[in-house]
Order: sequence, then structure tokens, then C-alpha cells
Amino acid sequence: MRVHHRPFASNVKSSFRPRRHPAVVCASIASSSRTGTCAYTTYHTLPDGKKLELLVQKAPQDPAAPSSSPRPPLLFVHGSYHAAWCWQENFMPYFSSRGYDTYAVSFRAQGSSDPAPPGQSVAGTLDAHAADLATLVPLVQSMSATDANANAAAADANGGSAGGGSGSGSSGRAPVLVAHSFGGLIAQKYVLGLAKPGSSSASSSSSSPPPPAPGSFPPLSGAAFLNSVPPTGNKKLVLRFMQRDFLYSMRLTWGFMARTFGKSRESCREFFFSKDLPLDKLERYRQQLAAASAVRLLDLRDMNAQVPLPPPPPHAPPAFVLGGVEDGVVDPPAVEELAAYYGVKPVLLDNMAHDSMLDTRWERAAQELENWLGTL
Repeated sequence: MRVHHRPFASNVKSSFRPRRHPAVVCASIASSSRTGTCAYTTYHTLPDGKKLELLVQKAPQDPAAPSSSPRPPLLFVHGSYHAAWCWQENFMPYFSSRGYDTYAVSFRAQGSSDPAPPGQSVAGTLDAHAADLATLVPLVQSMSATDANANAAAADANGGSAGGGSGSGSSGRAPVLVAHSFGGLIAQKYVLGLAKPGSSSASSSSSSPPPPAPGSFPPLSGAAFLNSVPPTGNKKLVLRFMQRDFLYSMRLTWGFMARTFGKSRESCREFFFSKDLPLDKLERYRQQLAAASAVRLLDLRDMNAQVPLPPPPPHAPPAFVLGGVEDGVVDPPAVEELAAYYGVKPVLLDNMAHDSMLDTRWERAAQELENWLGTL
């Protein structure tokens, strides 16, 4: 499997020239300098040759501090009209500084991933996106394991304990999938396709592996859902919004159809952010949202034909479910539905809007996620 590397500040030219969003690059460099970790962009090649943007920010390496319980890497998954950039702003530097190797992917035709072919109006289906993740999960695990093993070898060479990994880096553990909004529905589909324990799963060892099939998806250490669409899809959500506030539901529906959030600060704030988000951040995020996706993330007709999703399998990984009380896109009943689906207690935060990884009090969401990660 080929991986194409491009440092954020690289001047190296290559034949593959993805669409770039300068604000993402600047934010990433700033985050890297704050934490002292290496942050860069790479491109993951899918079995069909398409390339996905992958942002990477590793944990600081400390060979002198071996750990008996290395942390799993985190693979962040965005929702509709977003891309990998939304995780680089806050969550990737936050978690990398706390010892987690972090990765954020842009789905097909989103962010700086390869664009959709001419005439194609959607990026893919639930199944297609889940299968794409199944090619990426083992690569993320391998990338983190390689660094951890090299770090452990350095510790041994310097008299460290044998077999110890970095105290702050990841080892060969399977990743934790951290998904937002409609990305959460894709993550739910991925969990349904997990290989049973003891059976063979998809691997990235072959140079040209076939697309993974459901039932063969590589394992996860956990699945975290932030402001996620529930397993029944968004129809019940829309109906509840119409019953509570018909005019708002019309603005929301039209806003997603016409992408008004990319043109209007007021619309962007109303749908995704709290009233007290600083104006400079709101404008920067609005610009990113406007540029993130030339085509819709999901084929909604296909999605509606698949929901409600069947129950999760017995071998589903541990789950974490978080939402915002003031979320204007995924309301608390949807969060509670998803939590019940996985048999866990939901975390509902006051004064938190839909984009919990970017909102004014994003650190509260990060802390709740961090607390749960500590139990894995």
C-alpha cells in the first residue's frame, strides 16, 4: 500500500497536486509548534487508486519512559461538509500532547482527497466509505506500531527495560475510531462489518489489496461518537425539529441543501456553533466549511434504504457517545438513541453546539473523551 507524504511546510513538488486549503496548513503548523510533535499531511492510496488526505500528528516520543499499557492511536472521522481539518484545530494537538498518535482522514472527494469524477454528485455510500476505512485502519495501526517499536529499541540501547514501548507513544494496538455527525453513521456501519475474533481480517500488507468485504474489517480498540447521527438515520431528527420549531427546521433543511453556512456567518453559527464563539474563529471555520466538500458526503437514498441499521455484533468494541444539549443538528434524543444502541450511558454537555471539536467549550468534550479512553 503506497502512502504519499507531504510535510505541511514542504516545498517539494510532485505529480499529484490535491486541492489545498492554506488555513488548514497554518493551523496545523501552529498546533505542531505548541506541542513539539511532528505534524504532516500524507495521502493514503485506496485499492481503486484514489487518494485520501490523511493528517498525522504523533505523540512526543520519550524512549526513557517505557510503558506497560501503550495507548491506541486515534483515527478521527469527519461528517458532512467537513474534512480532516476540523480535527487538526483542537483535538489532534490536544490528544497528541497527551500521548496519543492522532490521524484525521478526509473521505472520498472531501477536503484535499482526490476529487469526484465529473458528473458525480455524491462522494459515496455508507458501504463504500466504511470499506475505505477498513483499508486505512491497519495502516494507522502499523504506522504507530513502527514508531513505538523504534522507540522501544532506542530505550533498550540506552539501558531501558526490554519490551517497553514509549511512555507517550502508541504501540501495536488497533485504533480507536472517533467519528462526528454523519461520520458516526459510517463508523456504525464499520462496526457492523468487523471480522469475528479469530477470523481473518483485511490487511494492508499487499501492495494492491482487494477492497475489504463486510465481515472482514480489521478490529478497533474502541468507537467514539461525537454528535453522531443515530442508527435510524436523520428522518426522526427532521421530524422532531419540525414539531419543535417549523421555521428553524426549514432554515436547517434549506441551509444544508444550499450550503448557506458556507456563505453566511449567521447561518454557520446557528447550525454548528455556540453564540459566544469568537467572530474570528467563526469566519475561519466558515471559510473551511465552504471549501471542504464539492460534493455531498453520502448517497442519502442509499442511506435511507439501509436504516435502521441492525444491532451491533457481539464482538463490537467499547463505545462512547457524546452530544450537546444545544446541538441544532443532532438533538439529545438522537444521542440517547445511539447510546442505547450500544448499551452505554450518553454524555450530554450543556452549552455545546454541533461542532463539539471546534466549539467554544471544545475542551470539555475532549476531556470527556480522554476520560473514556483511559478505560480502554
